[in-house]
Amino acid sequence: MNRITLSRFLIGIVLGAIFGWTGTGLAQKIVVGYSAVSALNSPFWVIKDAGFFKQEGLDADLIYIASSSTMAQAMLAREVAISTANSQVVVDSGLEGGSLAAIGAVINVVAFYVMAPPEIKSIEDLKGKPVGVTRFGASTDFGLRKLLVKYGLEPGRDVPILQIGGMPEIAAAISKRMIYAAPMSYPMAYKAQEAGMRILYNLAKEDIPFMHVGITTSRAFLKDRRPQAKAFLRAYGRAVHFMHTRKNETKAILARYTKINDPGMLEGSLQYAYDFVEKIPLVKSQAFQVTLEESGKKNPKAKQAKAEQFYDNSLVQELINEGFFASLWGKTP
Repeated sequence: MNRITLSRFLIGIVLGAIFGWTGTGLAQKIVVGYSAVSALNSPFWVIKDAGFFKQEGLDADLIYIASSSTMAQAMLAREVAISTANSQVVVDSGLEGGSLAAIGAVINVVAFYVMAPPEIKSIEDLKGKPVGVTRFGASTDFGLRKLLVKYGLEPGRDVPILQIGGMPEIAAAISKRMIYAAPMSYPMAYKAQEAGMRILYNLAKEDIPFMHVGITTSRAFLKDRRPQAKAFLRAYGRAVHFMHTRKNETKAILARYTKINDPGMLEGSLQYAYDFVEKIPLVKSQAFQVTLEESGKKNPKAKQAKAEQFYDNSLVQELINEGFFASLWGKTP
């Protein structure tokens, strides 16, 4: 091997170590993304700040990308290895030829509190009154429509649905009685409570399936870097256990990422995470089946697809079989 060839060979090794997972080398560098500053993403923050990346031998950068569609593109381009992408993002990408897969689920249901003013005592009181969502087709819209149907109300006909905008706009609209209910997440749900609103429904208890937050990667990463994907899932398991057993330290991490200093809001945000975050991140098939059914109303390709095309529970199942989660909790939670 001459000097030029050797130099090129060594450069290749260095670049492979830096950009890592696109090849088959031993590099552990990965980029992990999250797409919302919400307590629902707190396991990802805890993984980093509590040192679980390092504990599992992962050299990882954690980045924030606000757009779910941009996150999906970054994963398909191998710029992001693992992210919080939800079932709708995975399905939309897959139906257009993308190869994303959920290897775990942080949240398998629509994760909102439906807030309402005190005069609204039950969902029947919403008949004829406008309710709000962030935008049509968003998870707020999906969850609220499913809730109305579950209790025998026809969305649009019995209960008008208005597209309001972001959570701050929803909080303002409900306080002014422009709307009489809306799905909200923390910390804005806390702000609504401070303004006199109440939790009409906790959707964690309504069994409306949807992978609200996923542990999502590309099929290429899963194939080429399966041990790293499994290491990430172990780190996730440790992070969720940390959240339940080291509450004050978890609140400090939440405060760093959300910039929340109000003790009540921090407490509520952590409880919000407790309500929805899975201790064992198995993807539920129905979460994808419901997503496909909704997509099928506009995209004929969805009617031919199977839920199993979009997720892979094999790594989580391996960890269950190995007793990993039982070792954390004393028994399988």
